Amino acid sequence: MAATNGGPTSLVGKTFDCAFGPFVPRLTVLSPTELRVQATIGATQIDEVVKSDLTGVRPGLFIMSWMEQSGNFVVQVQDHDNKIVHNYARLADGQLFCAQGDILPAA
Repeated sequence: MAATNGGPTSLVGKTFDCAFGPFVPRLTVLSPTELRVQATIGATQIDEVVKSDLTGVRPGLFIMSWMEQSGNFVVQVQDHDNKIVHNYARLADGQLFCAQGDILPAA
Protein backbone atom coordinates (compact mmCIF):
# COMPACT_ATOMS: atom_id res chain seq x y z
CA MET A 1 0.00 0.00 0.00
CA ALA A 2 1.30 3.43 -0.82
CA ALA A 3 1.91 5.79 2.05
CA THR A 4 -1.26 7.55 3.12
CA ASN A 5 -0.75 11.24 3.72
CA GLY A 6 -3.02 14.06 4.71
CA GLY A 7 -5.90 14.28 7.14
CA PRO A 8 -8.35 11.60 8.22
CA THR A 9 -10.26 11.79 4.94
CA SER A 10 -7.16 10.44 3.17
CA LEU A 11 -7.98 7.02 4.67
CA VAL A 12 -11.57 7.00 3.41
CA GLY A 13 -12.04 4.18 0.91
CA LYS A 14 -8.86 2.38 2.00
CA THR A 15 -8.84 -1.29 3.02
CA PHE A 16 -5.89 -2.78 4.89
CA ASP A 17 -5.02 -5.68 7.17
CA CYS A 18 -3.54 -5.34 10.65
CA ALA A 19 -1.29 -8.38 11.15
CA PHE A 20 -1.00 -9.33 14.83
CA GLY A 21 0.49 -12.80 14.37
CA PRO A 22 -2.32 -15.29 13.68
CA PHE A 23 -4.97 -12.58 14.27
CA VAL A 24 -5.33 -10.39 11.16
CA PRO A 25 -8.35 -8.09 11.18
CA ARG A 26 -9.22 -6.28 7.94
CA LEU A 27 -10.33 -2.66 8.22
CA THR A 28 -12.13 -0.63 5.57
CA VAL A 29 -12.52 3.07 6.31
CA LEU A 30 -15.94 4.01 4.96
CA SER A 31 -15.91 7.59 6.29
CA PRO A 32 -14.21 9.51 9.12
CA THR A 33 -17.00 8.17 11.39
CA GLU A 34 -17.69 4.69 9.98
CA LEU A 35 -15.51 1.59 9.73
CA ARG A 36 -16.01 -1.97 8.46
CA VAL A 37 -14.25 -4.56 10.64
CA GLN A 38 -13.71 -8.11 9.35
CA ALA A 39 -11.88 -10.78 11.34
CA THR A 40 -11.77 -14.44 12.21
CA ILE A 41 -11.11 -15.38 15.82
CA GLY A 42 -11.15 -19.15 16.19
CA ALA A 43 -14.56 -20.25 14.93
CA THR A 44 -16.00 -16.73 15.28
CA GLN A 45 -16.42 -14.59 12.15
CA ILE A 46 -16.75 -10.82 12.54
CA ASP A 47 -18.03 -8.65 9.72
CA GLU A 48 -19.66 -5.47 10.96
CA VAL A 49 -19.87 -1.77 10.26
CA VAL A 50 -19.20 0.30 13.38
CA LYS A 51 -19.13 3.94 14.34
CA SER A 52 -15.56 5.12 14.67
CA ASP A 53 -13.47 8.14 15.56
CA LEU A 54 -10.55 8.92 13.27
CA THR A 55 -8.00 11.61 14.04
CA GLY A 56 -4.99 12.63 11.97
CA VAL A 57 -1.94 13.32 14.15
CA ARG A 58 0.39 14.13 11.27
CA PRO A 59 0.56 13.01 7.65
CA GLY A 60 0.50 9.20 7.65
CA LEU A 61 -0.17 8.88 11.42
CA PHE A 62 -3.71 8.33 12.71
CA ILE A 63 -5.56 7.41 15.90
CA MET A 64 -8.69 5.36 15.32
CA SER A 65 -11.14 4.02 17.89
CA TRP A 66 -14.37 2.04 17.73
CA MET A 67 -16.76 -0.10 19.75
CA GLU A 68 -17.73 -3.49 18.32
CA GLN A 69 -21.17 -5.05 18.71
CA SER A 70 -19.62 -7.56 21.13
CA GLY A 71 -18.68 -4.72 23.48
CA ASN A 72 -14.96 -4.75 22.62
CA PHE A 73 -13.53 -1.21 22.62
CA VAL A 74 -10.51 -0.76 20.35
CA VAL A 75 -8.01 2.08 20.00
CA GLN A 76 -5.30 1.93 17.35
CA VAL A 77 -2.36 4.15 16.52
CA GLN A 78 -1.76 3.57 12.82
CA ASP A 79 1.53 4.67 11.26
CA HIS A 80 0.87 4.17 7.56
CA ASP A 81 4.24 5.62 6.51
CA ASN A 82 6.11 2.95 8.49
CA LYS A 83 3.32 0.33 8.11
CA ILE A 84 3.05 -0.26 11.89
CA VAL A 85 -0.11 -0.45 14.00
CA HIS A 86 -0.37 -0.35 17.80
CA ASN A 87 -3.59 -1.91 19.11
CA TYR A 88 -5.07 -1.34 22.56
CA ALA A 89 -8.38 -3.08 23.23
CA ARG A 90 -10.58 -3.58 26.26
CA LEU A 91 -12.45 -6.77 25.48
CA ALA A 92 -16.07 -7.21 26.49
CA ASP A 93 -15.03 -9.68 29.22
CA GLY A 94 -12.64 -7.09 30.73
CA GLN A 95 -9.41 -8.52 29.35
CA LEU A 96 -6.87 -6.29 27.62
CA PHE A 97 -5.48 -7.06 24.19
CA CYS A 98 -2.44 -4.94 23.45
CA ALA A 99 -0.34 -5.72 20.40
CA GLN A 100 1.91 -4.23 17.77
CA GLY A 101 1.61 -5.42 14.21
CA ASP A 102 2.13 -4.61 10.57
CA ILE A 103 -0.22 -2.73 8.27
CA LEU A 104 -0.50 -4.79 5.09
CA PRO A 105 -2.37 -4.20 1.85
CA ALA A 106 -5.64 -6.14 1.73
CA ALA A 107 -5.08 -9.41 -0.13
